[in-house]
Amino acid sequence: MNSALRDDLFDDQYSMSLCESFFRGASMLQRVDDLRKENEELQGELKTSQSVAAELRCQVVAAERKLQEEKWA
Repeated sequence: MNSALRDDLFDDQYSMSLCESFFRGASMLQRVDDLRKENEELQGELKTSQSVAAELRCQVVAAERKLQEEKWA
């Protein structure tokens, strides 16, 4: 194999390697972006769940107070 052909082959392999790395990197960035969006959605769901839990705690405390008041009335 002559030198020029080897150089062309090396250049093609190098270019393919760069392209593969680029697409792999782009895919990874897309995955990170997808995970970030999913995380934001989960954080929103968590805040909603925490709000519901806090409201339920308030209702339980109010019900316990009412029971205590009825017990002592």
